Amino acid sequence: MALLGNLMTGNSSVYKEFFPYIEPRQGQNEMMSEIEKAIKTSVNICAEAPNGFGKTCVTLSGILPWINENGGKIIYCARTHRQLDRAMEELKEISKRRDVSGVSFRGRNHMCLNPFVIENADFVAPISEVCGQLKATGRCSYYERLKRAGEPDELLEDCPSRVLTAPEIVKIAESRAMCPYEMAKRLAKVVDVVALSYLYVFDPWILELFVPDLGTPPSKMVLVQDEAHNVPATALDSASDSLTIRVVRQATREASDGPHKDSTSFEFCKALTKKILDFSSGLKEHDEKILDPVEIIELSVRAAGLDSVDRVLHHMLEHGMKIRKGLLKAGKFPRSSTHRVAEFLLRWLRCSKREDYTFLIASARSSGGVKRVSLDLVALDPTSVTSPVLRMVHSSVAISGTISPLEAYSEMLGLGEEAIKVTYQSPFAIQNRLGLIVSGLDTSFENRNDAMFKRLVDHCLAVANVTPGNTGIFTSSYSIARSLVDAGLEKRLKRKLFIERPGMKGTDNDKMIEEYKAQGAKRGAVLLGVQGGRNSEGGDFPGPTMESVVVVGVPYAKPTPRMEALIRYYDATFDQKGRDYAYVLPAMTRAIQAAGRPVRRLDDRGAIVLLDQRFATPYLSRFIPAWLREVLQVVPDNPEMISHQVESFFMT
Repeated sequence: MALLGNLMTGNSSVYKEFFPYIEPRQGQNEMMSEIEKAIKTSVNICAEAPNGFGKTCVTLSGILPWINENGGKIIYCARTHRQLDRAMEELKEISKRRDVSGVSFRGRNHMCLNPFVIENADFVAPISEVCGQLKATGRCSYYERLKRAGEPDELLEDCPSRVLTAPEIVKIAESRAMCPYEMAKRLAKVVDVVALSYLYVFDPWILELFVPDLGTPPSKMVLVQDEAHNVPATALDSASDSLTIRVVRQATREASDGPHKDSTSFEFCKALTKKILDFSSGLKEHDEKILDPVEIIELSVRAAGLDSVDRVLHHMLEHGMKIRKGLLKAGKFPRSSTHRVAEFLLRWLRCSKREDYTFLIASARSSGGVKRVSLDLVALDPTSVTSPVLRMVHSSVAISGTISPLEAYSEMLGLGEEAIKVTYQSPFAIQNRLGLIVSGLDTSFENRNDAMFKRLVDHCLAVANVTPGNTGIFTSSYSIARSLVDAGLEKRLKRKLFIERPGMKGTDNDKMIEEYKAQGAKRGAVLLGVQGGRNSEGGDFPGPTMESVVVVGVPYAKPTPRMEALIRYYDATFDQKGRDYAYVLPAMTRAIQAAGRPVRRLDDRGAIVLLDQRFATPYLSRFIPAWLREVLQVVPDNPEMISHQVESFFMT
């Protein structure tokens, strides 16, 4: 009651009651106070604070007073499982001081125990649809057992803790032969904090289904967007879609004979396959072109001898639904390619008049070497996804260590003109960071040759061989990483080299990183990865597990038709800032994320070397955040000098 009294009298520092540590670090009090005030006044806030600041704990502590007073709920969204579990770890610390509760989610595919679902789900028949049909027909024993487990409050009281990560929920549910995913959903109704993937929030279809299950009106929800620099791209991905020629061919076979035979579906899909091949005939590998979204469908209907696009696609949709229901009734997996084709094309045509979409035919090569041709529906406006969500909730807190300039990200996130935008300084001592930009090196495409790659290797070796612990080398692309190896990186290195490869399985990568980290306390090793990859963004490398990082090149995206379309749309939407927002800023964010890997804890010492003189230009340096900009210095293209500076840094 004393806590409630403080809140009711407008005490502006109630966050102190929730902050779990003895002494806040520099800037933490200010950030908690700013967040608490923003939430009270229902204003969105966009905050940049560097790695190691303690953003997760500070954000939760700043919001929980309002949640406690108003019976609200924090929706904490992030990109990786590790970030979601980290939120629960901090909440557990807070729970030692205050009665708070929370759960973190995984997708159904990570939590489901039903063998039938696990073995059969794919893109044609999403796991959510199969799960829904099994529950509706009473054919999932795990769900049926959970239904008899009592009310959500009772379920929470029966758990060993009031703050649970998704893996902990899976373990509890498995021991009781209950559905972990549905258990998490039930617990979500009665806890203070729900941590989940961006997709639950920024996929309109998932959001519509999921929000009612949270048991709290959206007007009493506070949305946290962790690592918010990822949100614009996530929003665009969630609003986009793709249909491969492989699925169209599967639909043709499905409708050609047997119990699912259907002449309309067969003739249309056969004609569509031919038109896709015709339209893509001039495309090279990893090529694409913009097309008229209506023309290719109308030509296919005409070639099939059918009379109406609308009638054909709705007929296929209904036929596909019948196929799926029949398969489920027979105890088989409800997969229908006919339904998938119709569903995609109806949406494709619904979006055909919209300016915030572009329509492509694309050619690529699959990991197995097979040519992949697809129709791609590409969303161009992240705010079309984020703005409806932000209007729905009480307010939002967007946080990141790389969200400069704040004005740009605030616009792309759709936070509104009234949003608070604030940057917090690094709590790390300046003497614990060394930042170098090497002049005379430019990795632009036209400058790439054997001599340049040999010079890049010279610099990588200069850094790695004098670093006491591990070094990370993050290139702008996999092709540059291969070129460094070809130029002698591995042969000349005095330490073991670990290489992140394209298409690498998550489990294989985790195993490699575990072995790499173990080398930090021994002779030291080198990790060769890419900017924007899982290790340069999601990896946590404290202490000797990564003491130096070399950022090789500026990771600009390939200038494709979809990129040009995005730049044009951003120019029109964001006051001629298309190139900055769509092309330059994402590249710099990837580079800065990689640069921040060595400085994760207050006592970490990290050397950061940027191997491209373009980082020093006014054009790019305006996107470098303060925590890095304050220690950067431009140095000559001299590997011996670099080696001496890095060695001296670690010796002092």
